[in-house]
Amino acid sequence: MQDLIEEKAYETYLKNMEYFNKEQKDVAKLLAMFDKALNSGDYIPTLDLEYKDGYFDVKNLTSNQYLYGGDSNKLSEKLKNKVDFNKDHQTFEGAPLYNIPDELLNNPPEDFKVVEGVLHIMKYYAMNTNSHTNMIDIDKFIVIGTGLGMHISMIDEKISSKQYIIIEDNLELFKLSLFTTEYYKLAQRAKLYFSIADDENAFIQIMNEFLANQFFYNRYMKYVKFPTHTEDKIKQIQNALITQPYIFFPYKATLFKYMKPLEYMNDGYNLLNVGGDFSNSVFKDKPVLVLAAGPSLIDNIEWLKNNHHKFIIVAISTILNTLHKHNIKPDVVTQLDGGETSLKFYEDVLEDGFLSDAAMIFGSNIPVKVRQMFKKEQVFYFDEGEKYVSNYTALTSPCIGSVSLILSLLLNAKELYLLGINLAVNQETGQSHSADYMYGYQADTENKDKLSNVMENTKNLFQVRGNFRETVYTNAIMHASVQSLYRNMPIVKKEYQTVYNLNDGSYITQTIPKYTKDIDTNLFEDIDKSQLSIAIKEDLKKSSITKLSDKDISSIRQRLVDAKETYKEIENYSKTISYSNKEQYLYDLLGIVSYILHKQKNESVNLTAVFLSFFKYSLTAILDFFNTKNLKNAKKHIKNFDKLVQKEMFSIVDIYIKGLEEFLNERV
Repeated sequence: MQDLIEEKAYETYLKNMEYFNKEQKDVAKLLAMFDKALNSGDYIPTLDLEYKDGYFDVKNLTSNQYLYGGDSNKLSEKLKNKVDFNKDHQTFEGAPLYNIPDELLNNPPEDFKVVEGVLHIMKYYAMNTNSHTNMIDIDKFIVIGTGLGMHISMIDEKISSKQYIIIEDNLELFKLSLFTTEYYKLAQRAKLYFSIADDENAFIQIMNEFLANQFFYNRYMKYVKFPTHTEDKIKQIQNALITQPYIFFPYKATLFKYMKPLEYMNDGYNLLNVGGDFSNSVFKDKPVLVLAAGPSLIDNIEWLKNNHHKFIIVAISTILNTLHKHNIKPDVVTQLDGGETSLKFYEDVLEDGFLSDAAMIFGSNIPVKVRQMFKKEQVFYFDEGEKYVSNYTALTSPCIGSVSLILSLLLNAKELYLLGINLAVNQETGQSHSADYMYGYQADTENKDKLSNVMENTKNLFQVRGNFRETVYTNAIMHASVQSLYRNMPIVKKEYQTVYNLNDGSYITQTIPKYTKDIDTNLFEDIDKSQLSIAIKEDLKKSSITKLSDKDISSIRQRLVDAKETYKEIENYSKTISYSNKEQYLYDLLGIVSYILHKQKNESVNLTAVFLSFFKYSLTAILDFFNTKNLKNAKKHIKNFDKLVQKEMFSIVDIYIKGLEEFLNERV
């Protein structure tokens, strides 16, 4: 009997490995590296798989304790029984629900105007359902901790989910589960994602893939946690959910950002290609210091006052008043903020010519009043994904500090230093930024380890790898920039470029931790800033244009044609939609969604991106609504939802078409 069980376990392992080698190559590679470490003696096993009394268990070879400590089949059955179809039990909300008061619905607060169209959809959803109802189907399921994995198979027999993400931080334990759980069989029916022994950044990448696939099922995602697995992963999952780009930068904000460049293109402003040829730029020859608003800026202000003249200073606009107070002139100023409040950054710094020599490098969304403060030859706009200029490189990131870092690398900075890019709260005080930063806030460090059911992008703290410390606490809004740099640094940074992180904050990939006191600035020469100012603008000018080419104008005309085709297709949908039953309605609705999202030509991608963001808000609510057991008056709900969805789809295309037409009719 024992021999048969061992033979069956080995057969399961071989079939699992065949599946991983074919379909999950990253996991297979990780397992191969682990096997190599075992065989070479570089890793000494700490766990052993045992079969006793009719069940498998895992023995810890160090403590002699057992993972299950009893019948693993019974514990697996218990975990299965914990899984139900209720929407408010062991569930992550993967998409937001904004339920603002009725009196604000038609004139929402400023923060909600960028999602104005979905507020009515969400209000209707909230008024006609509640979180205590049961789902018909569980479409996405999260497994936190595999143990030996028997509970995963049992849960699948119960719920038959379409997609699973399987998370295990202990690689050795996961390998043992390959003998006891038929992952290969589960993969024949469901889409599987694996996050095995990943750090917080690699985990986010896999979680994002899981969220992106069939995103319309993200409203409620059930989960199960293996009892011995750390709860840290719950915070990391919450972080992944709250940092989804469409939540950070909602669809109407994206739409208006795409329209904004039409205000200044062909008006003589420099349109900078950040991907241009900067091989011989002045940034290559001198040390570059990027300054942002993190707590380390003020912590090191005396060092900065004594040494700023030895660096090319790239500063974000939010710290200009601080720099002015300490007489630290920036050579380059960067800004993404499109709000009118950004005018305050410049209130006290223009009178004495503080910025008269600086190059102002702006994202596409800057208020008109900001650019009007400066001479045209000072202002350089970069592409944030609008792609109006052919062969121009786009530069995007959640925060201006990380944009400034990537920008400096693109400008060919060979020796780069970062100060004020903490991307973590002050570990002692919980302060998010330097004391005089206007958008700063205080995080609750006393409750930093507590789990919260409320996902807030500034208040919920979790641990990540630190720069000077082993770990530091950060929040979702800061970690979004860490993630962005994790993705982009390997793409942008060249081998000869060195980046020093001077901040007591999060570790930034491909940077070297360094304290300011350890920089021997005696080796640095003073820089002639008047000559530097001329050289910087000349370098930027070489990779800029002030007017669109005929080819680019033609591309904008094609965007207009493409947008009108989309409008017509929505009209056809409006005329042919069936309200007979929810299955037919959802089939028709997903049909128009599929048509729009499959438009991926250069002339289509901006409008497609806006719609994708809109659908991530609206479809998740609608599909969850109709995934409710014992739903009454379905036909009425179908008509009401569809009316709201159509209204906003037409609104999006209308705004886009009118913006393009105005540019082509008046500015070309």
